[in-house]
Order: sequence, then C-alpha cells, then structure tokens
Amino acid sequence: MIAQVVFDLPLDGPFDYLIPEDLSGRITAGMRVKVSFSARTRLGYVVGLLTQSAVANIKTIQSLSEMSPVFNETDLAFAREFCGFYGCSLGEALSTMLRNKQELKPSYRREHAPQYSLYRCRPDSYADQIQEIIEGYRDQKRTGRFLVLVPDAFRADTISQQSASLQGVAIKIGTRSMVFECDGQYDCIMMVDEEDASYKQEQTPMYETRQVLLARSKMYGFDVAFVGVSPSVELKAWADEHRVELRDRPQAKIPPARLIDLANYKYIPGLISPPVRDALEAALKAGQKSLLILNRKGSYRLTRCEDCGEVLKCQRCDSPLIFSKAQGQYLCRYCTFTLAGDTVCSKCKKPSWRSQGIGVEQVLTELKKYFSNARVLAFERPARLKAEKKGLGDFDILISTQAVLRFQGKWQVQAAAFIDFDAELNRLDMRSAFNAFSLGLHVSSMSKEVVFIQTRNSQHYVLQSLATGKMQDFYDEEFKLRKEFGFCPFKHWVKISWRGKSEKSTCQAASQAYDELKRSAPEGYTITSPLADAISRKRDQFRFNVMVQADHVPQAVAFIKSAIARIKRPSRVIMTLNIDP
Repeated sequence: MIAQVVFDLPLDGPFDYLIPEDLSGRITAGMRVKVSFSARTRLGYVVGLLTQSAVANIKTIQSLSEMSPVFNETDLAFAREFCGFYGCSLGEALSTMLRNKQELKPSYRREHAPQYSLYRCRPDSYADQIQEIIEGYRDQKRTGRFLVLVPDAFRADTISQQSASLQGVAIKIGTRSMVFECDGQYDCIMMVDEEDASYKQEQTPMYETRQVLLARSKMYGFDVAFVGVSPSVELKAWADEHRVELRDRPQAKIPPARLIDLANYKYIPGLISPPVRDALEAALKAGQKSLLILNRKGSYRLTRCEDCGEVLKCQRCDSPLIFSKAQGQYLCRYCTFTLAGDTVCSKCKKPSWRSQGIGVEQVLTELKKYFSNARVLAFERPARLKAEKKGLGDFDILISTQAVLRFQGKWQVQAAAFIDFDAELNRLDMRSAFNAFSLGLHVSSMSKEVVFIQTRNSQHYVLQSLATGKMQDFYDEEFKLRKEFGFCPFKHWVKISWRGKSEKSTCQAASQAYDELKRSAPEGYTITSPLADAISRKRDQFRFNVMVQADHVPQAVAFIKSAIARIKRPSRVIMTLNIDP
C-alpha cells in the first residue's frame, strides 16, 4: 500500500511513500508519520491511500507519530476547502489546524442545521448579551459547551471577569486561533467584535476568522452568534443574503455624534476647537474624565532637512521617522530602528531638521497650555503596557490612538472627541470608510455623552451616518460604492506579494509572474501590473505586489497557483497570497 503524505511546507504535494509490512493495515488518512524528505526526517500528514504509485523507487515510511488519527474525514475535507480558498498548501492548512487543537484527537461532527444570529450592543453589555444567548440554550434544555472568540487576550480577561456569574456552564474564551477548535462538540460559538483587524491572520495562511468560523459551522454543525457594535460590511451583506436579522439591545443604544466643522474655526490657532475645549472644561469642573483620539504617535510625522530637503527615513524601511519629544529620538513605526535626537543630515552634514505633522505629543502640549492643572496622560506604548497590567490609574484627560478600545466595557468617560477624523477616511485601504465608521461607533460607546468629531468634510456619508445615528444609511451607501468599484463582497481581490532583500530579483519575480498571469487569464479577470508596496522596503526587504480581481475566490486562487507553478521563482524571494486585503 502507498500513503499520500503532505508537509507543513509551501509545496502542494501529495508525495507517495511505501507503507512497510510492520505498519500494514495500521495507517489511515488523518495520521501523522515520520518520513525522509529533502535529506531530513520530517513529520507529515497522511491524506490518502493508494494501491500503487506512478513514481518509481519511492521512499518508505519510517514510523508513526501517534497510534491513532489526529484528523477525521471532516477535518480533511475542511482543510482542502481552506487551502483552496486561502492559497496555502494542504500541509500548511493541516498544521494551522493542529497548532490550535487543545488535544490530539479528531474533531466531532454532528448532523445539525446551524442557526445564526447577529446582535448589536454596547461593549459594557457584551457579557449580558452572551449570558442571554446561553440562557436561550438552557431554556431548550441544551446545556452543552460554548466558546467565545475575542480580538485579543486583554479583552478575553475582561469578558471572563464579566461572565463570572455564569454558573454550571462549560464556557471557554479565546482569541482567533481557537476558531480551529470549533466543532460539533459546541452548541454555539459567539464571536465578539468580528470586524476587529486582529481577527485577520498576518502570516501565511492569511485567513479571516469570520470566514473560517462560518465555513466550519456549516461543516461541523454548530450555531454561531455575532456580538458587537458595528458588523463589518462583509458580515452585514452575508446576513442580508441569508436573512439573518440584526437585533439591537434598546437599553444600550449608542448616541449620535456631534460634528465640528473646522472651517468655522480656521482663524483660531491650535488643534483643539472651542466646542471641544468647552466640553473638556465642563468635564473637569464636574470631576469627570475625558478622552481624545488621534491615531498618530509621537510629536511629528515627518522630518525634513531645511538646507537640502532630505527626508529623515528609517535605514531598514522606506518610511519617514517619527519624532518623539518624550523619548528625545526618532522612531520607525514599522521596526525597532531609532536615531538620536541630535542626528545630523547624511547629505549636507548639518543638524537643520524641521519636523511637521501632528502627533499625540503635540496635543498633550496644547492641553497643558489650556488646562495647566489637569492630569493629562498620553496613552502610548509605555503607558499602555503599564495600564494592561495595573489599570489606567488617575487622569483627567486621556490622549490615545485606537489602542484604547481594548478598555471598552471597563470604564467610560464624560466627554470624547476625535482630533483629526478626516485622516481615518483617507487611508490607503478599501475598508477605510468602514474602519472610520466603526471607530466612531466604538469611541461613542465609551462616552456617557455625545462624541465630538472635528472635520473639514462634514458631508461625507460616514460622518452623516454617525451624526444622525442611522447606521443602515452607511451600509446602503457602502454597498453601492463597493459594488461600483468591484470590492468585496461583490467581487474579490487576491493580492500576490513578493518580498526579498534584492530589489532587482524581487521586482523581476513579480514581473515574470505578471506576464504569465496576463497571458493565461480567463475572461473577466482584472490583473494589475507589478507595483512597489506603499512602503516599498520594510525590515530590510523589498516588496512588490500584483492584484487579481475575480468573481470567485477558489477559482482565482487555483488559476494563480497554476500560473505561478509554470515559472521559476528565485529561491530567496518569498511569495504570499492575501485574499481581500
């Protein structure tokens, strides 16, 4: 007998191995075996059995890793579907699944038509909503197991503390990797804030947790409930298609935002408008806390030499350095590279630097001028790490990036405001409108009163939806624009990325692949020419991308992998696929 084996490598396989006589009848699909591959002993996964092989002089299996399978037929079927969608090898898919199993045992599948639900509520009522969902299963006399997926470990602790009152319930709380533990042993899997960027895996395979959860639910037969403030556009479209009602908790409604048109204050200096200043002063007089949001770290975003025009950049990344007054040095936002504050220009050898652009530390300086007696805290990395361990401590005004959202449900402020909301709308991302909309709602949920949004674009549909509180208006407009421009969920883009230390060989690899893709592309596909990434060099590696647009992801991935297999790629250039980045 012949075993078909795959490995945790970017090689599709499978590879044939002879089953020795002493293991005859003991090896089945789903088992792990030790074999010789590429001059070393590796652990592989048996995915099928054959009576004979088309390959001559095949190697023999050395031994079994375990005496029983770690995957069943359902697991193998899911792994094939997973690798067909995300473009990894079958071995990489199985390894991703196995790394997140709590025990080395096959998953459980039951014959059950999954039920889906979608709830919208404030973060401080997440635990109440989770408890209501579980009580619903108790009423049906189903006292099984429950799993809650959360964006990060810090919020897992928050939900765990809030759910401490749930007695006699087998409830587990974990982050995105636990989605591969979801099987028929659970009655229901609840996913909190599914739109959070933390749910997207950043390394191969670059899976989206929501997509994996829905696929596993269909295959293993467990129910799914989504709980959050702002369902993603993709989830809302899926819910509309499958007639899943979006249910609101009326007692936890989020109030509309108040727009501050900065055009009315163009002759008033400073970053903080008079209405926001008044709100901060009122909160201080009432002994209440306030929150200001600015997604820009440090003091300045760009530093340029006044004599020769040279921009101060990271030596490992093609990115301008951020200047931090607090640390007295220049910092890279992508790696650990730093430069001393007294660095001279490498071209003209003069210390003639001029920094520009706003950052958190500038807001801090301005606040201290207006409110000299207030306790103002900049929630950057040192303060954030301390807060995660010991709590935020005492403050009157907190200035933060969106990192503060991990404290949702733990505390609220009297007043909240966005310093530069327009920057959120203008990011190089097809989801920039939704991300800005979601951020606005999440910050609003942390405020006891209305949230102020400073803007110069008050007629934008995102801002109008936040100001009126009509969430459906946002989704309607976003659906229309995404359909017009061919973005998900109506069409899909596959980002093919090459990275390597040599700019020339990396660019050549991307260009060669583009030529083959363009030559063999089916009708209806759109393929963009190779372009350097927005940050062309990051952590000493050059990056080039080709984008492929298609109606269906699995067919597009199969086409891409087939085309790439026909060309030779430089050994030191790494290629990855990212679905709907």
